[in-house]
Amino acid sequence: MSFAYITEDGARIQKKGNKFIIGRNLETIMEIPAEVLEGLVLIEDVQVSSQAMVELLKRGIPVTWISSVGKFFGRLESTQHVNVFKQKQQMLLQDLPFSLELGKKIIFAKVHNQIIVLRRYNRRMQLENISRIIRNILATRKNINSAKTKEQLMGYEGIIARLYFEALGKIVPKEFVFTKRNKQPPLDPFNSMISFGYTLVMYEIYTAIVNQGLHPYFGFLHALKNHHPALASDLLEEWRAVIVDSLALNLIKHKEITLDHFQPPSNDNNGIYLTREGRNIFLKAYERKMRTINNYQDSKKSYRHTLNYSVQTYSQALMDENVNIYKPIFIR
Repeated sequence: MSFAYITEDGARIQKKGNKFIIGRNLETIMEIPAEVLEGLVLIEDVQVSSQAMVELLKRGIPVTWISSVGKFFGRLESTQHVNVFKQKQQMLLQDLPFSLELGKKIIFAKVHNQIIVLRRYNRRMQLENISRIIRNILATRKNINSAKTKEQLMGYEGIIARLYFEALGKIVPKEFVFTKRNKQPPLDPFNSMISFGYTLVMYEIYTAIVNQGLHPYFGFLHALKNHHPALASDLLEEWRAVIVDSLALNLIKHKEITLDHFQPPSNDNNGIYLTREGRNIFLKAYERKMRTINNYQDSKKSYRHTLNYSVQTYSQALMDENVNIYKPIFIR
C-alpha cells in the first residue's frame, strides 16, 4: 500500500483500467495500481480527470491539495465513513471532564517524546545547557496531571514548547540559525521544514479521523474555530517530535538537505521555503519514515499503521467515555 506525492507542475492524473496514470505533456510519469493506493497528496498545479476523481471517491482514497509552501487548499473525500452518532458524541463531550483528561494524556505523551528526542541528540553532544533545559521541562511536566482547565494545561504546554525549541536551536547546525518557532510564514529553513512536515502529518491524521467516522473539526484540546480541524490538531501533538522534528534534524545533520535547498524571501512572500528539489528530498524521506517499522504499540508496525491505530483507540475511548482506552505513542 502506498501514498503518492505528485509535485510536477502541469501533471494530470487519469484512470486507465485498474490503474491511475500520472502524466505530463503526453509523457507518462508514473502508473499506480488502484488497489495499492492509500492516498494522494497533490502540490500546486496538478489536474485530476473526472473519471479518476469518481474512482478515487468509490475506493475511498483521499486526495489532499497543498501549495508548494505547505498551505492546505482542500480535500477530495468520500462520505462513506461518516458516523453521525460518533460525531454527536464528540460534541456532547466538548466541555466535560473526559476532554480535559484526554488532553492531559496527549500533552504528557507529547512532552515525553520531546524529551526523548533531546536526550538522543544530546547523548553525543553532551551540552550542559540542553541538560538544564530538560530538567526544567521535567519540572514543568509535573504540573500537567494537576491542571484544572484546558487553558491551564495549554499554558504548561506553551512553557514546555518554548523550552523545547530553545534546546532544539542548540542541536540544529549553526548555519541553519534556528532560535525559536515561527510560522505563517516560516522565517528560517528549519522552521520551513517542520511546518511543511506538520502539514503532511496533520492531514494523514485527518484521513484517519475521517475513516473512523469522526468529525475532524470538533476536538477536545484546541479551541474551536472556523477553518481549523481542531481534532486533527489535538491528535497531531504527540507526533510532532516523533515524526517531523527528528526527520528534519536527521536530514540536515546528514546534509541531505542544505541551505541550497531553500528559496530566499521574495517580494510576494517574506517566508523561506523549500525549493522543488528540497521538497522532493523531504517527501521521499518523510515517506520512508512513515513506512519505518516500530514496536511502540502492541506489535511491530509502520509509523503510519501506528498512527492509524492511535486514532482508532481515540474513537473507542470517545464512544466508551473511557480515557484509558486511548493509546498515545511513547517513544524510547
